[in-house]
Amino acid sequence: MITAERKPLTEIKESIASYKKLLILGCGSCVAECATGGEKEAALLASQLRMDAKKKGETSRRGK
Repeated sequence: MITAERKPLTEIKESIASYKKLLILGCGSCVAECATGGEKEAALLASQLRMDAKKKGETSRRGK
């Protein structure tokens, strides 16, 4: 059996802090079944990171 566990948001933010652009994608197989890495979870993570960037006053380059 394959299982997955999402990293804490603070750990994700620390690991991506030095990057200006990100590609966040989800998979439709086992991690989607675990509710940790499917399309919904990828969209949620992207939204959380966008909101965090807005709070910090950073601009989003979404779609550019």
